[in-house]
Amino acid sequence: MPFPSRQECIALLHKYELPEHIVRHLKAVEKLAVFLAKKFNEKGIKVDTELVSRAALLHDIDKLQTLKSGFEHLHSKLSKEILEKEGFPLLGKIVSRHLLENILEENAFENWEEKLVYYSDKRVNHDQVVSLQARFDYLFERYGKEKKVFDKIAKCRPKVEQLEKEIFSNLDITPSLEGF
Repeated sequence: MPFPSRQECIALLHKYELPEHIVRHLKAVEKLAVFLAKKFNEKGIKVDTELVSRAALLHDIDKLQTLKSGFEHLHSKLSKEILEKEGFPLLGKIVSRHLLENILEENAFENWEEKLVYYSDKRVNHDQVVSLQARFDYLFERYGKEKKVFDKIAKCRPKVEQLEKEIFSNLDITPSLEGF
């Protein structure tokens, strides 16, 4: 099996001792990502909804370890390593693409699955789906105190907004998420 069942994902989150507030975040990201994947499929654009679900649910599996170690820059790399070790390299590849600054890379995403997991994570603040405006306001307030970090967030923002336009140009809904 290329990826675990949803129940196995929840068991992995417990195995890696994720606090309940992070699990709530993961479930909210999963809910939005699956909603968008289904909308794509309704429009005839093939997106693997199960793959999106599992990647969204596991994208922060390393969060406790990276926070404890103080090496936040390892976040997502460690998630990828964990998922590869657990036997799920495809999930590892997708979750390794979810860091904010990944959008600055040329050809940042290879497929809709990666784009939807990334975008959904950017729309969920804690466990609430919010607008990109609200999410970036939070990022600037929480992490943007250092000029270097502020500038990185500011550089990412137009690219994330562009991704949002790309996603919704394929759908019959707007970023306000009618029907969600």
